[in-house]
Amino acid sequence: MEVKDRGYQLIKQELFRHLNTSSDAYKDSYLLRRIRARMRKLGITDFMEYYRLIKKNKQELDDLLLTVAINVTEFFRDPIVWKTLERKVLPELIEFKKKHYSMTINVWSAACSTGQEPYSIAMMFSEFLGDQMSRFKLKILATDIDREALNTAIRGAYPKEVVEKSVPKPLIAKYFLPMGDHYRISPKIRRYVQFKHFNLLSDTYPKGFDMIFIRNVLIYMTREAQEQVFSNLYESLEDHGYLILGKTETILGNAARLFKLYDLVARIYVKNPNPRRR
Repeated sequence: MEVKDRGYQLIKQELFRHLNTSSDAYKDSYLLRRIRARMRKLGITDFMEYYRLIKKNKQELDDLLLTVAINVTEFFRDPIVWKTLERKVLPELIEFKKKHYSMTINVWSAACSTGQEPYSIAMMFSEFLGDQMSRFKLKILATDIDREALNTAIRGAYPKEVVEKSVPKPLIAKYFLPMGDHYRISPKIRRYVQFKHFNLLSDTYPKGFDMIFIRNVLIYMTREAQEQVFSNLYESLEDHGYLILGKTETILGNAARLFKLYDLVARIYVKNPNPRRR
């Protein structure tokens, strides 16, 4: 019954007015959890009372937006994904590039949060290519809807425990600079990544990618919103391109014809250049 609460509907309307997208894009179960979390923190139990608060308090509305765009990430998250990329995908991609005399590699880290994923991608390519790295032009676009998360990503400084938890020691020594109780991403890795603000529910997507990472964000969207995102991602990928999803995500419905499963465990798909309509 909370879904039909007038106060909740007004909060939802206000929220998506600021996100500049349809209020049906995210699942109500997810939105209710995130809104309730803010309300509990403030000691508010009534949706209408909370709605009145966000109408007069822009900071609280901003905090709610950040709560909905919750960021959970780490370096080299889900190791099986990175191992599969290194063993199967990268050899194929580099062979394709050499065969077609194309030395530019375009990667998109969508919903990049605080930057650990795109920096992990840059380190992965650097390790794989080694001395050949200078032969290629690697460009990684990293986007997120959360401007605060992007600011953290741009700074590229992370607490030591965050880095040491998931980055192998040899890579820390090679790609990070110690800075008190933090590590900062080395400029030789940082130069490959460009950060931009972007809403996945936007109509216009960047194009021309060999690889797109979009992990652990689609599960919060409705089926209809997911299908629209997949349709846009399809247009963003080159015909030989790879799509990397989160470990609990899959492609369903009409969007399933757009991609072919490449590796189930790692949740990697490839673009289907000639999809048949269902």
